[in-house]
Amino acid sequence: MFKDTRTYERIKSVNSLLKREISTVIFEDVKDHRLADITSITVVDTSKDLQFAKVYVSVLGSQDKKTNTIKGLNSAAGFIKRRLRKNLQLRNVPNIKFFLDDSIDKNEEIQSLFDKIN
Repeated sequence: MFKDTRTYERIKSVNSLLKREISTVIFEDVKDHRLADITSITVVDTSKDLQFAKVYVSVLGSQDKKTNTIKGLNSAAGFIKRRLRKNLQLRNVPNIKFFLDDSIDKNEEIQSLFDKIN
């Protein structure tokens, strides 16, 4: 995947930092009525050149609430990036794109199937 272990460790560190800071900005600074009350950043995946970051979000609520939350977060991405630039000691803050992480829903479906089998 990464030829250089230092590059891998750097990306891992930046992902962790971004996950924590994006969560903080969303909960403290983003005021958008479309956001669900229970929203959690599950994974941040930054490109090797640190120019782009895919942010996966888990949302508790209906499908409409999930869709609206992702729309609201993507709408606020520029604002979030400006806050990150202000708060972090990074040369470049990546462009952010939010995606729905539906792994919890899939896990529940699988568990339900197992329960039906047993």
